[in-house]
Amino acid sequence: MKKKWNILLFSLVMILMFTGCGDTSKSKTSEEKIKDEVEDEIRIAMFIVVRANEYDEARINGAENKAKELNAKVDVFSCEYDTQEQINQVEDAITAGKYDAFVIHPNDSNALVPAIEEALSQGIKVLGADGPFGPNTRSLEPYPEGVTSIIGRTGWSTGKWLGEAVLQAAKDQEFTKIAYLIGMQALSIDQDRFEAMKEVISGNPNIEVVVFQEGEYRRDISREVMQNVFQANPEINVVVSSGDQMTYGAYDAAEEMGIEKNIKFIGNGCSKEGWEAIKDGKFFASYADIPYTQGLVLVENAVKAVKGESVPKFINLEELSPPLPKEGPMVNQDNIKDFNSEW
Repeated sequence: MKKKWNILLFSLVMILMFTGCGDTSKSKTSEEKIKDEVEDEIRIAMFIVVRANEYDEARINGAENKAKELNAKVDVFSCEYDTQEQINQVEDAITAGKYDAFVIHPNDSNALVPAIEEALSQGIKVLGADGPFGPNTRSLEPYPEGVTSIIGRTGWSTGKWLGEAVLQAAKDQEFTKIAYLIGMQALSIDQDRFEAMKEVISGNPNIEVVVFQEGEYRRDISREVMQNVFQANPEINVVVSSGDQMTYGAYDAAEEMGIEKNIKFIGNGCSKEGWEAIKDGKFFASYADIPYTQGLVLVENAVKAVKGESVPKFINLEELSPPLPKEGPMVNQDNIKDFNSEW
């Protein structure tokens, strides 16, 4: 009888043990899966110049949508055109110690280099958005050493395309007198655009830049500026700018004066507004930016880099077709059907 009780007791203990272990194992496995997912999530800090515009909202949307696909998370920091603030933001993100990669659109390509070098020394992958880092703003080659990739286009390259558009606009004009609206003279990318455009048109003696003004990337300010410009310079027959909104401000001023039909307007960005202006015959052309696509590509390559996969040293957005027309990023009446604005 005692033997039977021992056997029964042993069996009961074993049942309880296996039942308990089973429940614990199941619970532990579930917790481990959640923990693993959190640990595997790649954290990316995205540093931009200004948040309150449609261009960057499109780029952020692209970045966040790609991050959802790849188990990554993007935190966005905007310096609002303040270089020292951007440096502080990068340094704070390094100190936080929670980011695997930085995606940086530099407000000042040179000033940011020490902070970038510090990030690299901490093992953080660094990718450049739009323009490059360092003193050579006309190349997409990564700088400083250790930067993973530059994904964008240079102001110099953009200016070349703007210059080609001017040459096209000048074909049926006896003389071409240009008013150029720069966004902000303090920005190196704006300076490069203007200088590159001038270089392209320099071989034609019948083309001349007669006015150079700052439009601050605002339609209202550009309108006010160009009201005075058109009155003082009635010979102007081409307007070029660093941004569609400024070109549209110039168009508004010309329309108020009844001279818009005498002028060819060239924009930059090919925003939805610029795209419509080309379609309606208001703009002659606009250089197309693809910020949503850039956001996708930035995050995709940041995640690859963190995982140790191969990443191109640079990706020139001007060569991505589609979404760009096969001829390149300059959109006009001839190829507008081949491009849909991203912002």
